[in-house]
Amino acid sequence: MENALNTKLRCPIAIKWPIAENRLKALKDKPGEVLSSIFFNACNIPGLQYYIKIYPNENKETLAGQASIFLHLKYNDKLKIEANLEVKIESANYSFKYNRVAENLYLLGGRCCTTEELFDPENRFIVDGKMIIQIEGSLMVEKEMPKKGETFGDNRDALCLGLWNQEENKDIIITADGKEVTAHKLVLATRSPVFAAMFQSGMKEAKENKVEIKDFSFDIVQAAVKLFYHHSLVTDIKLDDKMKLLSFFDKYEIHSLKNDLEAYLISGINESNVCCLANTALNSNSRKLKEKCVEFLHHCLKASKPICDFDLLDKDFALNLLKNAFCQVA
Repeated sequence: MENALNTKLRCPIAIKWPIAENRLKALKDKPGEVLSSIFFNACNIPGLQYYIKIYPNENKETLAGQASIFLHLKYNDKLKIEANLEVKIESANYSFKYNRVAENLYLLGGRCCTTEELFDPENRFIVDGKMIIQIEGSLMVEKEMPKKGETFGDNRDALCLGLWNQEENKDIIITADGKEVTAHKLVLATRSPVFAAMFQSGMKEAKENKVEIKDFSFDIVQAAVKLFYHHSLVTDIKLDDKMKLLSFFDKYEIHSLKNDLEAYLISGINESNVCCLANTALNSNSRKLKEKCVEFLHHCLKASKPICDFDLLDKDFALNLLKNAFCQVA
């Protein structure tokens, strides 16, 4: 596919399925019979659906007399799927982790216990007339997706492309991780009041024509310097690097590029990245991005939609999110 890029698509999984005891008992003496949950559409992975299946009494030779639980995937395209899942029945203190990468995966899971153990009250698989199965984790696939133009860079002054190519006139060296990238003081100072202050007469950076940056990697520093000149100099930036660039633009007060990148990140908020973007918004003082992440998380909370990486979310931010969920809106 022309103008396509291999992209990793991640779908969070978080399902809680309560099953009435009488539905399970009806299949206890019917080997091979199965109960299935409703279907769910995988967010971020078009064409993929999933649901839970439980066999209270398997009839396969290797699993005869066993109870097994699976996450069943349904899709048409050939996919290489990376699955990281945990099946839990908290009342029985039971959990099973499933990690696998393979093409054409359809059943994820396996044996839970014997059929007799499933229905033994002492094992607490069934409590108060129901069994509650939980599956949490994520699915990830790599697919060819149309390339999107990186619209967050400044494309208003193509003259800067010519400046970038004038190596002999560059008069400042920026170092990070022991590597160097050269630039024009005038371009850096025009973009950033922080750099402008460094280049004032008498400053160390002005005398040595050298700036050392210690808190960002060379790849981020080089990408940022190129973006000072023109957006077309940097393409196919990973999301992690975009988030680091946002922090770089904030630290060095590069407001135009920060605003453009913040708007770009807002347009791509989804269930797989919202928590990471919320943390980035906090670290980079990005008010609009923070507000949009809050709105998206509130929507997911009300709709019971699973999200990735909630455990990584800033604890104070998460607490405020929960408190605000109980507020009445006038």
